[in-house]
Amino acid sequence: MNTAKLVRMANDIAANFDCGLDRTAEVAGVADHIGRFWSPYMIDAMAEHMRSGKTNLSGLAEQALQQLIAERQG
Repeated sequence: MNTAKLVRMANDIAANFDCGLDRTAEVAGVADHIGRFWSPYMIDAMAEHMRSGKTNLSGLAEQALQQLIAERQG
């Protein structure tokens, strides 16, 4: 799966959680969703993509992925 598709998927998930009320809950919700439904390979691919710099991720998607990646490195 290419990173452009993963970016689009992450942004779509984030858009569904972006209700404008509680950013902490939104980030946690996106991170939880991706952690449950994405394979480790997909998450690792996004981690590598994020290390490259320009990600094209929404702010919410990027925060959630950063949180998820940090939790996985734990």
